[in-house]
Amino acid sequence: MPLPEVREMSIIIDAIRDYAVASAHACYEEHLTDRYHAPTLASWDACVWFELLQNWELSCFLVSDTDKAKKLVKSLQSCLQWYGQSEIDEILRHLSIMSILN
Repeated sequence: MPLPEVREMSIIIDAIRDYAVASAHACYEEHLTDRYHAPTLASWDACVWFELLQNWELSCFLVSDTDKAKKLVKSLQSCLQWYGQSEIDEILRHLSIMSILN
């Protein structure tokens, strides 16, 4: 399987970002934590990826167990963690500002 094209990579990264933002909000609301704990993308199956991407070809590539797919998933894991932690940091910054204003 070939590596996804740039346009497809953009779709994947945008979906990861959107997922991370929503996931970080849920994580903060449930645990009131200052750390984001990203789910392990390598454990996702094609159906979970499809739910996120709405694209079977990309979903199948990401679970294909090829070296390229493994490297991409590992990179996406880093993106997910970064986006999620950035969102938690933003939530905490906003709450800090709100507490100062009150």
